[in-house]
Amino acid sequence: MDYVGLSMESAMNASSCLLHLKTTEKPLSVINFLKNSDFSDTHIQTIICKRPQLLKANVEKTLKPKFRAFHDLGLLGCDLGHIISADPVILTKSTEKQILPKIEFLKNYLHTNEKVVRALKKSSWILIFDIQKRLVPNIRLLESYGVDDSQLHKFLLRQPRFFTIEPKRIKEIAERVKEMGFDPNSRLFSHAIFAMSCLSRETWQGKVELCKNFGWSEEDVMCAFRRFPYLFTLSEKKLKMGMDYFINVLKLDKFYLVSHPVLFSHSLEGRVIPRHRVLQALRSKNLLKKDVEFTSFCKRAENVFLQRYVLSFENEAEYLLGVYKGITEN
Repeated sequence: MDYVGLSMESAMNASSCLLHLKTTEKPLSVINFLKNSDFSDTHIQTIICKRPQLLKANVEKTLKPKFRAFHDLGLLGCDLGHIISADPVILTKSTEKQILPKIEFLKNYLHTNEKVVRALKKSSWILIFDIQKRLVPNIRLLESYGVDDSQLHKFLLRQPRFFTIEPKRIKEIAERVKEMGFDPNSRLFSHAIFAMSCLSRETWQGKVELCKNFGWSEEDVMCAFRRFPYLFTLSEKKLKMGMDYFINVLKLDKFYLVSHPVLFSHSLEGRVIPRHRVLQALRSKNLLKKDVEFTSFCKRAENVFLQRYVLSFENEAEYLLGVYKGITEN
């Protein structure tokens, strides 16, 4: 039997689930169905490795109704293959009792099929967990803290996995965020809840200690976190490299960094360093009518930055572009 390139071990594991079958008709029909649905061999291999029992599935009664539900959303081919291979347990769920109700639930909040597809691509977990035990309680809980519909909509679209966390855990985080001084009426409150949901206490403390090693106090840490709640979702490596560069190379003082913690979110190699080179070049040639605040300089979208600070200086554009790309020395 062709196991679409499975390793010997995976093929044997799959075969052990099929010992009672008298023919290979059913597993072959499953594989052919997945192939005809434009799933790649990699998708199929992953599905079989994670859930070999699916090779016993009835294509007509079990698989096709589920695929029809996804196709009606506009989700098919490789996109669907990516979602199913990430969590093949989805194909063991009841179409009528679980998959369709969850899709309808998402549509009620996100309003369009396109947005539901985007959410599922972010995390298919939302199709696995019980709506009434996870999603609904978490939404009601956030609403009770004053998180409005527009914020819920954004989080459900961008970070649907957040809503699969135990409601008890979300409540603990929300209370901790309040204790940190976040105003529940502020949009930063919901961002802080999400950021904290990504961090264990050990991870949080480790990053606090990292900041302290660069001279920050506990209050500095809290001030920066209140301004930019995603600060500690950045890796320790990124934080450390940022601290080192901003303090030792750019000579930015602690108070500036605490007031502008979003700087740490930018890529050093991809954004901060090239833009700093351009800023130095602009200053050395007296091309700026007034000095530019560095955070604003860094946060500009790429096309806006190039147009305003490189291409707008016609006589120096080629030179500035070379400086930006690291081709020309400043």
